[in-house]
Amino acid sequence: MTEELSFLIDVFLHIFLGLIAGYFLAFSIEALFAGWKVFKSKLKPKRRFPLLQLPRKALLECIENLDVLEIIQFSLLSKRSKTIAKRIRWNPIDIRWASGEEQQICLKLPTDPGLEWIIHYDKKKKFIPIHCPWKYPYFGSTLLGPKSLHCLILKDNGIEDITQMMEHVCEVFRSPIREMHITEESLIEWIIKFQPIIRHVCIRKDVILSVESLDRILKNLEVTESFRSDYHAYFQYKEPIPSRCITIYNSHWLTLTSILTGNNSIIFLYDSKLTPTDINTILKEWQMGFKLRNLEFMAIEVFTFLDIHRYSNEVLNSFPNSVENNGRPMTVKVHDDDIWTLPEGPPVHNIIRSDGMILSIFRHDDVIEGEKIRIFWELQVWNQQT
Repeated sequence: MTEELSFLIDVFLHIFLGLIAGYFLAFSIEALFAGWKVFKSKLKPKRRFPLLQLPRKALLECIENLDVLEIIQFSLLSKRSKTIAKRIRWNPIDIRWASGEEQQICLKLPTDPGLEWIIHYDKKKKFIPIHCPWKYPYFGSTLLGPKSLHCLILKDNGIEDITQMMEHVCEVFRSPIREMHITEESLIEWIIKFQPIIRHVCIRKDVILSVESLDRILKNLEVTESFRSDYHAYFQYKEPIPSRCITIYNSHWLTLTSILTGNNSIIFLYDSKLTPTDINTILKEWQMGFKLRNLEFMAIEVFTFLDIHRYSNEVLNSFPNSVENNGRPMTVKVHDDDIWTLPEGPPVHNIIRSDGMILSIFRHDDVIEGEKIRIFWELQVWNQQT
């Protein structure tokens, strides 16, 4: 019994001494690493260039040579850095709020169209491991043919962060938003208050749920160049859309009344529910000259089970075809640098108005599902004297 007790005490002492030794060893290693970090920091101290301590003239010259993303980063450092960045008279810059799966603020100088800077808000990477070589924010660059893209990638923390960044960018560069993609309803109120006049607007899916919401946009936001919608509406809209160019996908909600009372120059209607009689009415109203006075080009996509020849005859009913195509332009300017090319072949029909203007009608059709036919009408307005 005594020998067994002695053996157990001996084992216990070995274990106890081992634990104490392990503790002091771990403590020593930790202390060693801590000491090494201090030594390393003293051996190679961080030296940063005192940019804000430069004389004012030298400081402004330095900032003027930064690229767009560097200017934005500098202006976000402090109130003073933002004030300094605003003092410089920057060249006008195109600012777009674009959206796909994720949100982007896209910046481009008109003098250098091949170069674009993008602030990209990343939703996919919800968690970045500590050992990962990159963390938010990080940079990326890529070449797409003749174009060069430089990206600043930030974590997407919600719309409020993006609107604050957009306001900051507009203030620093003293430039308005050129194009806005509205991806959720809260952005309607924001853009109306921040910038009620804008060149281009795109309404994404599931944003507009009522006639009242659409009215709120069209009556309080002046879209001077192009209005585009991708949403699925479950209502009928009878008011005009006051923009030079309109592009409407899933356009079954846009009525004939809205088209005829508008002053649009360019109209694209995809998946339209206009009937042959409706399209015939559009042609008649244009020819009479009281409506659609500003029309330059119109495209209508329809789907039908009707016989294509019968459908076409209903559309062109009562219109003689007696105009030659000499001098017809082959392109139409949609907006800015967007050019639409017309078919080279002759139109299926020409209509002339009393003031000499000509409406050339092109038709493209193909069977897509069983006997269902897709018809794409192109209506081009031009002057034979040009």
